[in-house]
Amino acid sequence: MKIKLLSRIIAVLLALILCAGILVGCTSCDDREDIEERQRDDDEPEVIIVNDDDFDLLMDELFEEWVTTDALSMNYYLADPYRLNIERPDTNFGDVISQELIEESRQETQELSDRLDGFLYDSLRDDQKIVYDILMRSIRLYRILEKEDDYYYYTGYIRPLNGLQVQLPILLAEFSFYEPEDIERYLEMIGDTVRYFNDIIEFERERSRRGYFLCEANTDSVIEQIEGYLENREDNLLITVFDYRIDNYEGLSSEQRESFKQRNKELVLDNVLVAYDTLLEAMKELRGTGSRQGGLAALPGGAEYANASMRLRIGSDRSVEEWGLLLENWLNITLMEILEALHGGPQLIDRYVDDELGQIPDGTPKSYIAELRKLTAKDFPPIAETQLELLEVHESLQEHMSPAFYLTPAVDRFNENVVYVNPSSINDNLFMYTVLAHESYPGHMYQTVYFLQQSPHPVRTALSNTGYSEGWATYAENVSYFFADIDETEANLLWNLRLFDMLLGAYVDLGVNMMDWSIEFVTELFEELGLNLEVVEDIYNRATGVPLMSMTYAMGYIEMTMLISDAQELMGSDFYLKEFHRFVLDFGPAPFPIIRDRLYSYFNGSVSDSLQPAA
Repeated sequence: MKIKLLSRIIAVLLALILCAGILVGCTSCDDREDIEERQRDDDEPEVIIVNDDDFDLLMDELFEEWVTTDALSMNYYLADPYRLNIERPDTNFGDVISQELIEESRQETQELSDRLDGFLYDSLRDDQKIVYDILMRSIRLYRILEKEDDYYYYTGYIRPLNGLQVQLPILLAEFSFYEPEDIERYLEMIGDTVRYFNDIIEFERERSRRGYFLCEANTDSVIEQIEGYLENREDNLLITVFDYRIDNYEGLSSEQRESFKQRNKELVLDNVLVAYDTLLEAMKELRGTGSRQGGLAALPGGAEYANASMRLRIGSDRSVEEWGLLLENWLNITLMEILEALHGGPQLIDRYVDDELGQIPDGTPKSYIAELRKLTAKDFPPIAETQLELLEVHESLQEHMSPAFYLTPAVDRFNENVVYVNPSSINDNLFMYTVLAHESYPGHMYQTVYFLQQSPHPVRTALSNTGYSEGWATYAENVSYFFADIDETEANLLWNLRLFDMLLGAYVDLGVNMMDWSIEFVTELFEELGLNLEVVEDIYNRATGVPLMSMTYAMGYIEMTMLISDAQELMGSDFYLKEFHRFVLDFGPAPFPIIRDRLYSYFNGSVSDSLQPAA
């Protein structure tokens, strides 16, 4: 079974995420009943595997197939694959989606389903049941996403904001040199860039032929990103960063250093940048050709595709109508909170108009993170000492990158963490503070390190869930407003202003990609609500260019806060926030229905009677 082909295809169907981070899923009770019914009704009884060691072997196999997809994936998942008896893949970027891979993906989905059917669910350990549930739910959604060949072309490798053209330079700059051989692997891999980009260009041309390419506005954004990256060729970050790292890499002779640096420079100039030149010309050639009008819902079967993709990404099984109602309710409540705060404090209105809210003492990213770490200790369980390196986004990428992002560490080196900050996108201290909370403590880095310190099976890192991770990090961002040295009323107003923008973007995202809203409809909606019409085009283009991304953050946050409400209802006066945090963090990234199912058992069943107040 070649799960890595399935993984590669799903990685295209979904967005490439940096965590500014893949497969998600759960088996509901209905799913398990369906499986048991099939086992009972068959004329010939299936062979039921009761040895949980066999399931461990399956998890080992799945993880190995995932991390050996390509050399870049291997480097990010594992520092030392040989300790897990995993062979390294060929040193290249892997394959781009093709008709052959599409057919193989369908076969692999069925093969994995058949293998899972061979296990007796009740014989599995709890940690195995979680993996089983995730996989079975994912398979159900894969079947929808694999139903039509065209679905593979509805989203592509190249897109504004988080497309491959933006992410690849950062991922290459952070390629880890765990041993000297990794330097050679890196150089061999970047020598594959022209081939890889040529294959991607052919994929994007096929998207255009089928009528699913980016609209002109989003294509222009991609063109601007590439042109910005290509401006200073000799000072390209893949040259300057590599030189710095080689100069500081211990154990190399001066001759080796100069040789590595010269080889890298030649490969960057003659391969990587040539690949970007070719991509730039291809984007100009494809501009306006075969571009779709509207979001995913405007495409044949697009609403069904968008719904399955969204359920896969968020890890939520709510209907489109439920998502819409939730967002509407949250928008209304958030707006009322904002108006009530402003109405109740005339001075607050003046300070808001004068842009004087949220003034906190000056600090550096390092000092803010130190403060966040200290404050996190009150209501969140501790994590062990961990390294965190703060880096600035290279100047050539700043205009089109997020304000900050976190790069997930290798499973076997999770104490080595990196957060990138984009100074051109951060214009005040409070924004810096809350963005760093989202990415570090108590957000992405804290959550990732905490979970990996529990020593889960590494397959859980490959079955990560964007809704969970972004929901948690956005919740952490919310908490940080009240960590900051500002009045609580002011903090509440500022968070609700931030939340309203996020919810509004998600609401448009949902409408455009699942209900076929046109830009005219969105404009009318903004007019009715008295909102700024100048931002309509940007919000609409983001929804069509990076479909469902805004939904992931907003619905992830909503689902996470609804889990808190569920736990509070179950525990009543015995509810302790720190214990809830421990439960969610111990459970780790997973679809919300799976977490909610265990939450009821945890807080209302076997553990609740013995629950002690959190320290």
